[in-house]
Amino acid sequence: MDSLESLASPDYRPRRGPTCSVPAILATADDDTVALFTAAMANPHAPGTEIARAMGERGYPIPANTVQRHRRGECRCNA
Repeated sequence: MDSLESLASPDYRPRRGPTCSVPAILATADDDTVALFTAAMANPHAPGTEIARAMGERGYPIPANTVQRHRRGECRCNA
């Protein structure tokens, strides 16, 4: 089945967004960082850009757009 046939199929389900690096970062982070990151992500008042900056300060660089996409559920790990 080629791509167009796949897209025409009633069973077609799109893969959502690019691969997300959040799970990989959390797998390598210490427990304290994981807990704080999770709490920050759940806080609707904490900007994604600031979460990304704070993670970078702890040695876990992550792009702000990745944080924001993950929060919105637009990444593959939330598919």
